[in-house]
Amino acid sequence: MKTTILTFILMFYSVFFAFAQDAKDIMQKVIDRDDGTTEISRVTLSTCRLVKKGNTFVCAENPRVKLMDMVRKDYGPREKDHKTVSIILQPSSEKGIGFLQYDYDQKNKDTDQWLYLSALGKVKRIVSGNENEPKTGSFFGTEFIYEDMESLRIEDYSYKILGSETFRKRDCWVIESVPKQHRAKKSNYSKFRDWVDKERYLVLKSILFNRQGKHIKKIYYQKIETIDNILVPRQILVLNLETNRRTLLVYEKIAFNKTVKDDFLTQRTLTDSAFRESTLKQYQKQFLK
Repeated sequence: MKTTILTFILMFYSVFFAFAQDAKDIMQKVIDRDDGTTEISRVTLSTCRLVKKGNTFVCAENPRVKLMDMVRKDYGPREKDHKTVSIILQPSSEKGIGFLQYDYDQKNKDTDQWLYLSALGKVKRIVSGNENEPKTGSFFGTEFIYEDMESLRIEDYSYKILGSETFRKRDCWVIESVPKQHRAKKSNYSKFRDWVDKERYLVLKSILFNRQGKHIKKIYYQKIETIDNILVPRQILVLNLETNRRTLLVYEKIAFNKTVKDDFLTQRTLTDSAFRESTLKQYQKQFLK
């Protein structure tokens, strides 16, 4: 009898750990999916308050729309470090506002983020109140928060497969990611769940929970297309269940694996308008042809 129980326990834990490892392997493949070594894109951000009309939710007023250009380049031996700059083009009252971000694959090295306010002519580094608190504030006044813009680092989370579901006619794993202790103290989220396309290793839907475990946000990755041999969600819809607001991010134009100079991904691009405008015009030719 004891032998039977022991065998059962060993089998249970071997299956449990294999299952947990599978979840991590899946998320590793999601992270490793080809997204090019560089990206140049033109993006619109549309944000509004939602009201229920019949069985659907619609914007209660005209959305606030921002047009911006984004430029990214990957670095490091495995190209897991990223530098990204985002510049607002419209509305004219916000033209020149910029955001610079450096993501690092190195463990315990936090993402660096800077915001440039063109009206004040100042670069502000985005940091939390202390090392045990998450960053606050939103990305350009949208329902994306600064943490949402950061790249996922595989070792920062524990993973578990909750099951399989069909979403948008695609067979998906539902995977729950829980931040480990070192990450949890700096995160606005206690966990999130991703619907991962089993064939393409692409996240199609995410549900995010706040530090109290309350479901607060949904993110949908829509209109998947192949551009320059890379799968891209042309639309990302964020629904904030706390504020009852939504932001729709649309990639109007996008190009991958084009030449991007290192000096453009620095604070000089934020503060030097002549340098920024002349270089952006060169990059815009890549996707405005």
